[in-house]
Amino acid sequence: MALTQTGIPALAGTEDGTFPVGPETDGPHDPNEPPITWVDESHTAITNQAQALTEWMDAFFGDPNYDLEQAESFLRLEFIQQWDEDDGSDFNLRLRGKVQLPQISKRLNLIFQDDEGEELTEEERQQEDQIGLQYNMREGERSRFDITLGWASDGPRPGVRYRYENSFNENTSYRYLQRVQHESGEGFYTTGRFDINHRLTENRILRWFNRGIWGEETDGVEWRTGLSLRQRSKQDTKRPAAISYFTSINGVTRPDSRVKNYRAGVLWRRKIYRDYLFFEVEPAMNYRRRKPEDDRELAWSVVLRLEIALERDLRRVKD
Repeated sequence: MALTQTGIPALAGTEDGTFPVGPETDGPHDPNEPPITWVDESHTAITNQAQALTEWMDAFFGDPNYDLEQAESFLRLEFIQQWDEDDGSDFNLRLRGKVQLPQISKRLNLIFQDDEGEELTEEERQQEDQIGLQYNMREGERSRFDITLGWASDGPRPGVRYRYENSFNENTSYRYLQRVQHESGEGFYTTGRFDINHRLTENRILRWFNRGIWGEETDGVEWRTGLSLRQRSKQDTKRPAAISYFTSINGVTRPDSRVKNYRAGVLWRRKIYRDYLFFEVEPAMNYRRRKPEDDRELAWSVVLRLEIALERDLRRVKD
């Protein structure tokens, strides 16, 4: 399996991970035929520059939603050291991603640590380790529908997941994701996410991300909105790097509508030593109030991550 410059499986049938500008043909081009461009109906789901750059960024930063929809098995083993001004230091080991189960069904995948996106804080990601199954019921050029079944200490967690993505124009794309799930003790809840990505330059993209959770045991709608500006290094760099400047606000609507935290920070990520090794530094500032009766306080945090990206057969990949 070929790896891209980002250390992940190559996409769209290319060996170097680049995105084609038109469909491949079996023979030489007929000069009498009109030129084939990315706007042809037979093009892949990546139809414009905004989507192509979004895919590259999500792949390089290891976006969980991106990993769960890839055609190949892919796992990420993370060693995480975090420090928070209020909570002190903590170390965690996390495995996430998916493994295909082709002997049972080509549509069935084994899922590890299914979370909702890279914009979560490390505190929010530190939930109970989860393992589950994901079955792809239907997938089109822009949409996908999955049935999920997770397991944890409190029992099974059945659910469904729907995704739709499209473009406003060549430089602006959007992605909508909705999930409904049931957990023992928590009842039914639904999670909705809507992102808009705008390509600024060849190597920079601006994302407006929004997420809302509503359920039987939530504090009304638990929401989050924010902006991130992502920039990658030059493509010819042997060990590419990327940086994300982000800011976000999260809060709840019940029992009273309030903002829980204002957050701003930087995430720097780079491949080190081998194409499957990634290192991250994420300093952030939080201006939060965890309980309604608490005073809002300023607190700094720093997260260090070392990630090993594992391919399908779980062996070390040579450069």
